[in-house]
Amino acid sequence: MTFEVKGTGEDARRASEAMRLFRLAPSLGGVDSLVSIPVLTSHAMIEPAHREKMGVTEQMIRLSVGIENVNDLIADLEHALEAVRVPQTVEVG
Repeated sequence: MTFEVKGTGEDARRASEAMRLFRLAPSLGGVDSLVSIPVLTSHAMIEPAHREKMGVTEQMIRLSVGIENVNDLIADLEHALEAVRVPQTVEVG
């Protein structure tokens, strides 16, 4: 599964580091759930302009879902995304 977080590449890194069950990995596979940031791993040697043409952004996160409990994995993702959530401001006017 691949998705992008709103924000920057730093936000993607923070989200991946906030995960508890998904372990940061340079490549995906196996029975454990893993997380990878392509611009830092698999696509690191590709020029940014070429990565952009490929649709690989700094905000992109790739997951390899393993055999852990699905509810635990969902909770882990929710926790990680909350770590980078931008607070909504309300204008009073």
